Amino acid sequence: MSNYPTNPDYGGGVYRRRVRLVNSAGQVCGELEDDCHGFRVQLQHDGSVVTGVSGSALRVPMSTCGQAIKPLQALVGIALDAPLPEVVASVRPRGNCTHWLDLALLALAHARRDDAERIYDVEVDDQAADSSPARAEVFLDGESVHRWMLDGTTVVKPQAFAGNPMLKGFSAWANKAFDGDEREAALLLSKGFFVALSRRFDMSNSSGQSALEHTNMRGACYTYSEGVMERAVRNHDVVRDFSATPEQLLTFR
Repeated sequence: MSNYPTNPDYGGGVYRRRVRLVNSAGQVCGELEDDCHGFRVQLQHDGSVVTGVSGSALRVPMSTCGQAIKPLQALVGIALDAPLPEVVASVRPRGNCTHWLDLALLALAHARRDDAERIYDVEVDDQAADSSPARAEVFLDGESVHRWMLDGTTVVKPQAFAGNPMLKGFSAWANKAFDGDEREAALLLSKGFFVALSRRFDMSNSSGQSALEHTNMRGACYTYSEGVMERAVRNHDVVRDFSATPEQLLTFR
């Protein structure tokens, strides 16, 4: 993201991401919204396997992001109880929209649960000008699951996890440290932290910018795939700041 100017307002705000998962007969609806994204996914199933995937790209950074509903069709036929590594191997993550796929995988996990609804909230404070540790926290249905203090991209508190990375290498230690809801929440926090880094940059004047200007992103996701990257451009007016308005999350304004 070094192609973008720095955000003069960065330093006193909060990155927020909310995910809602709702079970109904034969279907899970998942919704996700944060500063840069708004997605919805409907995952249909017969109680044993996925029978259909549909969704909406409600607010996305690039003109091609909405087309990534196509690769999500690889989930059709997947068993609801399939291990996550098996599912991931079937869907080629780098050929998908990262955030839409993450939401679909959360919906798949929710299809196995008895509870009707769950809501995750991710909050990542801006790094202060004095570089003091910043809070990263994830809530499940209003209850804090993980609250970590970060120095840059490294956990410094709680002491039990100090020195562990939030980005590359995160899954390796988190999968050993947590299971069940704690693992799912931790992975959500890491994903949110990655997107929170975008708050450092001002993208308000970048509409129409070609994806080809970001060669370091080549192969990272659907939009930056060969044959797609060449026609992808940045959308207009897609960034929101929910620092002071968390109640607006999932209203997709």
